Amino acid sequence: MPENSTYSPLSKNIRSNDDLDYQFLREKCISLIQEMSRSLWTDYNTHDPGITLLEILSYAITDLGYRLSLPVQDLIYSGDKRNFLTDHFHLAPDVLPCKALTELDYRMVFIDLKGVRNSWLKPYKKTVYADCKNHVLSYEPEVWEGLGQKDRKSFELKGLHHILLDLEPGVSLESIKRQVFRQYHAHRNLCEDLVEVTEVGTQEVQVCALIDLAPEADEEQVSALIQWQIEQYFSPDLRFYSFQEMLEKGYTTDQIVEGPLLKHGFLDPREVDKANLRTEVRQSDIIQLIMNVAGVKAVRDIRINNCEEGAGSGAWVLSIDPGKKPGLCAKSKFNFYKGLLPVNVDEQRVQTIKNGLTQDQYRNQYRERSKNYPFPEPAFYALDEFFSIRNDFPEVYGVGSIGLPESASAERKTKANQFKAYLTFFDQILASYFKHLSQVKSLLSVFTTSERTYFSQSVTDIGDFGDFLPDFYTDTSFQEGLFSSFDRATTRNQKFKDHLLARFAEKFSDYAFLMKKIYGQGVDQQILETKARFLGEYGKFSANRATAMNYFRQSQENLWNTTNTSGFEKRVALLAGIRRFMRKNLARSFVEIYPLTNAQGDAVYRWRIRDQHRSVLLSATEDYPSRSAAHREIYLAIQLVKASPRESLVQYFQELDGIPAEVFSVGCFRVTRSPSGRFSFSIVDPSVPDSESPDYIIASQYRYFSFSNFPAALLAFKDFMDQEFDDEGMFLVENLLTRPDFDSESEEEKAFLPFCEEDCQPGSCLDPYSYRVTVVLPGNTFRFADRDFRDYLENLIREELPAHVLAKICWIGKPQTGNPDQPDQLAEFEEAYRDFLFGLSQGSFSAHKAFIRILSELRSIYPTGTLYNCEKEDESEALRDTIILGRTNLGTI
Repeated sequence: MPENSTYSPLSKNIRSNDDLDYQFLREKCISLIQEMSRSLWTDYNTHDPGITLLEILSYAITDLGYRLSLPVQDLIYSGDKRNFLTDHFHLAPDVLPCKALTELDYRMVFIDLKGVRNSWLKPYKKTVYADCKNHVLSYEPEVWEGLGQKDRKSFELKGLHHILLDLEPGVSLESIKRQVFRQYHAHRNLCEDLVEVTEVGTQEVQVCALIDLAPEADEEQVSALIQWQIEQYFSPDLRFYSFQEMLEKGYTTDQIVEGPLLKHGFLDPREVDKANLRTEVRQSDIIQLIMNVAGVKAVRDIRINNCEEGAGSGAWVLSIDPGKKPGLCAKSKFNFYKGLLPVNVDEQRVQTIKNGLTQDQYRNQYRERSKNYPFPEPAFYALDEFFSIRNDFPEVYGVGSIGLPESASAERKTKANQFKAYLTFFDQILASYFKHLSQVKSLLSVFTTSERTYFSQSVTDIGDFGDFLPDFYTDTSFQEGLFSSFDRATTRNQKFKDHLLARFAEKFSDYAFLMKKIYGQGVDQQILETKARFLGEYGKFSANRATAMNYFRQSQENLWNTTNTSGFEKRVALLAGIRRFMRKNLARSFVEIYPLTNAQGDAVYRWRIRDQHRSVLLSATEDYPSRSAAHREIYLAIQLVKASPRESLVQYFQELDGIPAEVFSVGCFRVTRSPSGRFSFSIVDPSVPDSESPDYIIASQYRYFSFSNFPAALLAFKDFMDQEFDDEGMFLVENLLTRPDFDSESEEEKAFLPFCEEDCQPGSCLDPYSYRVTVVLPGNTFRFADRDFRDYLENLIREELPAHVLAKICWIGKPQTGNPDQPDQLAEFEEAYRDFLFGLSQGSFSAHKAFIRILSELRSIYPTGTLYNCEKEDESEALRDTIILGRTNLGTI
């Protein structure tokens, strides 16, 4: 038989601790010296100056190793105990919990409302009847009249919910219903909705028992406890716990914070799962409950029954109707004996004791509980503090703080200075390591991106550096420049961000590969910014990943031009480099690519950028053979403008002396002066060395300003490109929300989504509502018009959507054919969608019909295609703009 092999997991502790072992470092270094220089050097004893230097360096390395082994909280702490973690990391309450996702999660959310003892989430059933002959949907079966069986189809709407509540005594359903709706919609999942909230009904159960008590028992106390325990058995109260109590129950931190965060503490998921609506009441269970009450000796007789008249003589097991909870009937009777004598019970006192138990339970349920997490307590260390290794040399060397005696010869002092300069090399290397260690908190922060990734510092603790080093040694610019030639900040920051992303099991490799494929190597900085933005926002959208937008009773300001979108939209936007995940108008694209015919009669393209007032801000300076070529130039121009720091532009004009008489450049801007003395600018590609090359100037602004107004105009253009130039986004329509009103007496016309004849065929899905979404994207933006980017984004949308949700993706807008009279479908959609959301939020269905008409007529637009030209040299570029059959009409599903 094969032997069973035992595999151990990979250890998280990968340190060898050799850097803390001084003796190991010393012996290892000596062995290396012996290997490399045994023919020249044979004295490895302590008195040898080389060995002395080796020992001092080994000791310094142990200091560095010790600081490297400090706990993370000490490495990132800089004096602010309140914010030292939140300044650099997302905390557990930000990234581990999530909005309600499962039925158990929803139950916890509603139990957290004051006055709700328990809750249950049930499917709301609604049938839709289809007339396949006339292509009509209806809630009424009368639509089938006169139809043959083959034309009669129906389906149940899925994703609709009905909530049952078990309320505290004295709490009315009307007082709590609105809170339940608000909580549900704050946690609502995609393609789901809440239809109604009701209070659970009660099925009264009569319990009659003869009970023997101990002589010393308090019969009123015992009677109250028995009734209390039976009521808890019928419908238990659920208890909230503190964080520490959950740890004591055996839950780990990630298990405790799994699910939604609650106001009153933490609920034990096992307890909530068990506290379901009872389907039966067992007599044996009640006997056990009674016997567990202190003071009870025996149960002589017991009977359980329905409280209704003529219900029978009792049963061992009593069935409870679905959707109801058992309740202790007022006809229940408990008689007590002490020995042979019956005991009279004061029912008024029994009720007082029961009321006291109920009040104690209520106060305990909603008392203040600690929900704080046990964050580590940091200790402050001066991580970058470094003292020269010259302090550790014996005084005879004359390199320490005491130095050489005044009587030393000039030659001796010169040699000492030479040795100090030699040791400064080691000082500088070690000091740089310590400086790097102090910057770990910024390099590995999810919120910041360092402009430099290599650091250094001067070593001046002895104070005599001026004797053997130049004066500029302590200058900040000199220290920053020591490693500047090695510091590929963008590349190294990419690695840091990739490391942090991997800790969240996220990756951007596909996005980075695509962007470089389309736009070349110049997009590294934007890819880095996309990763940094994703990490920085992770704490905000992590908990909302599966949630839908909150439309319930929202103001118009929170429905349009708002970030009140689904978690899916926010996540896809950040993964795809879309700067703002807002629901806003996208129809008026800032970029326009238009066809024309050049002087040689060839069909070419040009582009221009307009501002929010439709004024042309920037125009291409050459013709492009294809749209893809125009896209690349647009993207290059945008990236060059965004990469030019605004502060550098301001500083340049502040330091400028007089009015320039010739052409000058600042950043990516080439400023020219007209014969009339007015100024304008062009965008140039700094990677093109020849300023006479046609590729050097990418685009120009054909506006001219006096020099006094020119800096403000240039900065206004820069601000527009940084802040306003944003025409990317998406709209997510949940088909379920477009369903007609369920109210049969409503005067609004019931407008259903259309369906095709093929949908009625066997094996097809007729239901256009359940778990379906329509994703609408602008098809004219400079990235979204690129076919490769569209393919990437469509795949990303399907990957990020929940597996049970089917998406139809449409790329719509005004076709850029140069015809200004063509309708803009995106503008029509935005207006209809906005009116639909405003009505939906207030419970109005007046805008449904118009929106459904627009939604059903959506057609994707694609760039104008050309037949493949065999004469083109670059086949890959030729294929980018050729016609692809089957990809030019409807949005893909």
